[in-house]
Amino acid sequence: MITPKEIQDRRKEIAEIRHAESVFRDITARLNERENYEKRWFWELLQNAKDSTNNEVKTVKVKIEISDEEVSFSHTGLPFELDDILSLIIQGSSKGDKPGKTGRFGTGFMTTYLLSKKVTISGELTNSQGCFQFLLNRDATGNEDFIKLQNQSNIEFEGSIQAESYLGDSEFQTKFTYGLDLRGKETAEAGLHCLDELIPVTQLFNEQIESVHVIKNNISKTFTKKKLLSNPIGNGTITKWQIITLTDNIPQQTYYPYTFETADAQTCIITAYENGIEKIIRLSSNYPRLYFTFPLIGTEEIGIPVIINSENFKPRIERDGIYLKSSEENDATSNKSIIENVLPNSLRTFAKYFSVQQVKGIPELFDFGSCSELTWIDHDWLKKVKKNTIDHLKELKVINCHDQVDPFSLIDVKIPLSANEIKTEALWNLLKSYKNIYVPLAEDLNRWSDIVVNLSWLEEELHKPYNFPFVYGIDKLVNLVSVNNNIDEIRSNLSVLPEVWLNAFYTLVIEEYKNFPLDKKIALNYEGSLREGEGMLWDNCKDDELIQLSNILKINFGEKLFSEKIVPFHIVGVGNFTKETAVNEIISKLNEISIDQLAVQENLECHGKFLKWIVLSKRTELLKDLKIVTGADNEEKYSLEFFRTGEHLFMAPQKCYAQTFPLYTALVRERDCLNDIYFNFLSATDFQWLDSLGLIHASPLVTKTELATPKIIEYLVVDESDLGKLKDKEGQYIYRPKITYTDFAYLTGNDGHIYVRSKSQKASSERFKFLLEEAVEKDPLFENEIQEVLIEGLETPIKFNSCVWIARAKRLQWVYYKGEESGQDIKFFNESPSAKNLSELLKYNDTLVKSIRGSKQQLFLNKLGVGVSELIRSTLLTEELRFSWDKAITNMITSNADPELVQEIFSNTDIQKEYEKRLQQKKLISRNQQIGTLVEQLFRESILELKNEGYEISIDRKPFGSDYIITDESSDLVNEKKQEEVFEINDWLVELKATGKSYAAMTELQAKTASQKKDKYALVVVELDESPIDLDYLRAKALVVDTIGNKIEKLLPEFNDMQIKKLKLTSGEDGISVNIEENNIRFRVQSAVWKDKTLSIREFIQAKFKKDNTEVIL
Repeated sequence: MITPKEIQDRRKEIAEIRHAESVFRDITARLNERENYEKRWFWELLQNAKDSTNNEVKTVKVKIEISDEEVSFSHTGLPFELDDILSLIIQGSSKGDKPGKTGRFGTGFMTTYLLSKKVTISGELTNSQGCFQFLLNRDATGNEDFIKLQNQSNIEFEGSIQAESYLGDSEFQTKFTYGLDLRGKETAEAGLHCLDELIPVTQLFNEQIESVHVIKNNISKTFTKKKLLSNPIGNGTITKWQIITLTDNIPQQTYYPYTFETADAQTCIITAYENGIEKIIRLSSNYPRLYFTFPLIGTEEIGIPVIINSENFKPRIERDGIYLKSSEENDATSNKSIIENVLPNSLRTFAKYFSVQQVKGIPELFDFGSCSELTWIDHDWLKKVKKNTIDHLKELKVINCHDQVDPFSLIDVKIPLSANEIKTEALWNLLKSYKNIYVPLAEDLNRWSDIVVNLSWLEEELHKPYNFPFVYGIDKLVNLVSVNNNIDEIRSNLSVLPEVWLNAFYTLVIEEYKNFPLDKKIALNYEGSLREGEGMLWDNCKDDELIQLSNILKINFGEKLFSEKIVPFHIVGVGNFTKETAVNEIISKLNEISIDQLAVQENLECHGKFLKWIVLSKRTELLKDLKIVTGADNEEKYSLEFFRTGEHLFMAPQKCYAQTFPLYTALVRERDCLNDIYFNFLSATDFQWLDSLGLIHASPLVTKTELATPKIIEYLVVDESDLGKLKDKEGQYIYRPKITYTDFAYLTGNDGHIYVRSKSQKASSERFKFLLEEAVEKDPLFENEIQEVLIEGLETPIKFNSCVWIARAKRLQWVYYKGEESGQDIKFFNESPSAKNLSELLKYNDTLVKSIRGSKQQLFLNKLGVGVSELIRSTLLTEELRFSWDKAITNMITSNADPELVQEIFSNTDIQKEYEKRLQQKKLISRNQQIGTLVEQLFRESILELKNEGYEISIDRKPFGSDYIITDESSDLVNEKKQEEVFEINDWLVELKATGKSYAAMTELQAKTASQKKDKYALVVVELDESPIDLDYLRAKALVVDTIGNKIEKLLPEFNDMQIKKLKLTSGEDGISVNIEENNIRFRVQSAVWKDKTLSIREFIQAKFKKDNTEVIL
């Protein structure tokens, strides 16, 4: 009969066998699913290390060594409890109900067998129970072999226990060593992948892990952490850490992660410093986004920008995620609740905090992307969570923008987006210059572009980022530009030059659309307006003047031309507008302008401006097709005609020669002249150029050198008998001499020309005046008219005159004079010029009469065959006057006087002025003698009074020399011998001054004499006006200045010094002297002198001579 003990032993044996079989199956399953588990071996070992702490040993250091042959994992945690090592051998978890323990050596440890199924375990037991080292061999071929190997491991463990550590005195007293085969090496690499990213984060969520030391291929890498600061914020706490990666004990990389811890979870964002600026680091696909204390590898691509760790998560068995999709076996409600609360709350908190702390890289907080097709996630739910989080974030003013001090919210920001980085940057450059559009910083641009594309996965229509109101693509910019009407509106919206901006804009438009959108109102035309591109042309005309003319003429080239400030680019359907097209359209329009339209000043100016353009361009071929504006003889003010050809060309505008030929200007018809509008735009040189082309006469005086026509020959030949030499027997000219001659345009008898334009005596006078006063003066050939022309075939030269206009004036019947009246009709007769009919034009016209005195005028009349003396005599009104002049002329002729002398006397103005001056002096001397006589009479009256009272007093005239003054301004008393006379009254000298000004003048001799005899010298000043000069006038006006000597004496010292200096300068020194030329010196006595405290003649005599009581002697 079996005993209870045998049953218990068998039960225990079967349980062990069944457990071993189960473990073997699990290990085999992991080997078969290697790809799903091989990344976890490191984290299972690290988790076991973390669980080897307690309240006394709070932290643990970890070291992992990798070589080609093996991988060893060591730590400084607590020694093994006996149960731990025994559970490890039989592959059972020792966690139990121990708080804070993830679970040691449970099923997770099986993952390490993917490195190697043979593990050498070294360590020590608690309570100084000893140290051990044994091989845990799982390399079994089946269940029985597995149990056998497991028993061998137990035996080896028991047999290895000793007092001394197998690991020496190292602080790392726990060690797992795995020998590597080829597949093991691959697993080792997979598990060690991304340690640089994962270890630092894992350290943050596991305070027990003090450091991790990785040695691979003799290169040592250590990960250390340090808490820098901690701040309570909202419902949690933000902590800043420092994670340093040292390579061979040299700091290689430093990160500054931030954790935000709430009751439910911890979230993490990582930053780093670049050039002293802290910036958020983008989480790459190497970072698992979810942690259950340790990374849940497989959550890297769930599309959130933050790492979430929660001990409240319910992880999947595979530790590759958490349940976020409910099923019969698993409830995801708690996991979803944590995500729904933590994700928006933490990101909102981080965004505000980083914005205040001026941490860069805020875009990373918005980096929500699509989630990979993971079966354990409810993707619709996750998308809603992401969209809800974005809705929370986009209202926060945390985004730094270009050229702005304060941050903006995503709602207010415009993120440029295009097909590639270059185009996106170009779009950003355009938007940044647009006022009231806020764009991200340039350094954040590419990240924002990527982020908004990622966010588009949250929209109903996938990959439509341009639907976001905060995303700005080329379409939106085109629509924005099209709202503007002109460049001024664009300028008001830009912070840069609009032309520069538009060129960049058009470049981007072409790159984006591949062709310019002709249906959009974004094309800038020449006038500065925005319009649709349909029908526009590129400006190959390049001529502002032509375009401005087109605007005035209402054909508006500028409206259909692209602005000259826009750099041309290829547009399908847009051609070029050439200068030839512009010119032809303008000529056609100008030629079609009506007379009424010319009344509009702008239209009239167009003619002037366009002709100026032709002149400047030297486009002579255009002139034959262009009508020009002239005056008109009818009621119309203007006339439009093509340039004339032949002998009678148009005259330049009258303003061109109105000053130099005023008389001619009054004679020529306006319709024969270009309109004065051309004068406003063309220069004299321009008109000369047109003249050189044979299109106009730039001047009334026309000079030609050409083969003479028969008519010109007959006009100009001096000796008419020479005409036979030029003709053949039939009377035809066989020689045409080349002659230089002058003429005046339109000075002919042709219909409407000057000689027949008006048939009146007044018109004849005007023509005669022109010939006398203007034609003879302006024609340089007039006085040297005869030219000898040697003609080939003739032995002797033939003489020709040079002035066609004189020959014509002599022949034509252009002199009209009034005949006798017959009833109410007045008859006018016209004749060729003669003394008789020309005298009729001279009567009552003193100007014309005077002009005949000139030698040129007399020569002209002589050439007309009109005697000057006969002509003048005929103008005299009476027979007596005609007889007197006959007599005078006869005397001059018979006096044997040289005619040239007579002519010189009467024509020399200097001689006339000299004789006029002499005549005036005579008149002044005569006047002053009259005044002197009257003044002397007044003196004698006063003297007689004193004599009657018994005073002895006498008055005489005394010559004073020839230094006197006789001018209209001031004059002295001079006798017939051309000597000045003064009055001598007893021992006083009294000088007389007559003046019509506010001063009187004294010569140097007079002034010095007055100073020498200052007590006995006086001036009598008579101030003259238009009143008759008599005794009454002089009693009132003649004033005596008895102190003149004293006043002059004050100036004489300086005057004498000046004279001495002048003498020294003129005498010179060392052969150098100064030649000083000056007029006579005059001392000017101002009127204030004789108006202030002066005496009348009677008062002067009474005051100065009533002190002598001697008996009067006459």
